[in-house]
Amino acid sequence: MKIFKRIVKVFLWSCLLLVWIFLTAFANSEYGEIVLNKVNIVFIKDNQHHLITNDEVEDLVKDLGLVEGVSIKKDIHVDQIEKTLRSHYAVDKAEVYFLNNGDLHINIFKKTPIARLLGNTSGVNYYLDYNGRLMKTSDSYVAKLPIFSGEIFSINDEFEAKSSTLIISEIYEMSQLINNDAFLKSQIVQIHIRNNGYFELIPRIGNHKILFGSPENMEEKLNKIKLFYTKGPDPKELNLYDTLNVMYNDQIVCSKIN
Repeated sequence: MKIFKRIVKVFLWSCLLLVWIFLTAFANSEYGEIVLNKVNIVFIKDNQHHLITNDEVEDLVKDLGLVEGVSIKKDIHVDQIEKTLRSHYAVDKAEVYFLNNGDLHINIFKKTPIARLLGNTSGVNYYLDYNGRLMKTSDSYVAKLPIFSGEIFSINDEFEAKSSTLIISEIYEMSQLINNDAFLKSQIVQIHIRNNGYFELIPRIGNHKILFGSPENMEEKLNKIKLFYTKGPDPKELNLYDTLNVMYNDQIVCSKIN
């Protein structure tokens, strides 16, 4: 009796295996006949910075030979498509998949720039993204962001820009504070870093400069600046000032134009 049950069990498992093999072969046969119908591109949580466009993604896809009518099984390699898309300087992540009707879906997660970095050397120009990483700029689009200039980069023998990790972390912190405050984001347009590491801020309204000093106590100093502009002199009087100095604790020292 036990032998009979064992035979039945082996027989059933063999049947299931044969069915699975048949279905897999059938599915692969059907899959092999599917051709590319169209490409759907979606920018996930679009940050409204046009450092990569729908047309550019389409061009990258076409460069891989993905045009209507190609066989999905033979000619489409999802891993290669994702790798190619991720190699674009403005792409953080890419997800690629296809449906049984032949539609290829591409989800693009863009990098979000938070600051623009201009070095003293001509041509040294980068963005700093939301994750604190340097990224290239675009020839066709300029993001409206706080601009950091001055002593940011050093240049090696191959003329490659190298930046201090400390300076980048300081720029990252200040960029976050400015971008997260609507008033400061509108008023502070440029931050210049001097040879001694001190920061000077350039406002949108007024002909003065703001002596920020070392990047210590950033939030406290930025709050003092905001308080001066919102509770201080009338905006029409701002052009009377030459400098605002927030380097001292609990005070702002203002210097008027002679």
